[in-house]
Amino acid sequence: MFFVVLVHYTAPLAAVDAIRPAHMEHLERYAGEGVFHAWARRDPPAGGVLVAAAPDRATLEAIVAEDPYVRAGVARAEIVGFNASNVRGALRT
Repeated sequence: MFFVVLVHYTAPLAAVDAIRPAHMEHLERYAGEGVFHAWARRDPPAGGVLVAAAPDRATLEAIVAEDPYVRAGVARAEIVGFNASNVRGALRT
């Protein structure tokens, strides 16, 4: 199943940026495991957007709960799932 994860900052940008290196390590780790396929900070920087693939929502929820942003309380995540059979473009399966 595919997901879009909308990250919403809940703290000032300076507090978010202090944790950003650990957050990026988290993203890179799970990109290496095939979970995160693309990500970017929103413009203006009020959060981020991630494209993810996971076997189910519960698996992705557990991974997102480990994110240093979420653990530090500087961001919350909204997970939006969509059916892989409807995907067109580069992520088509």
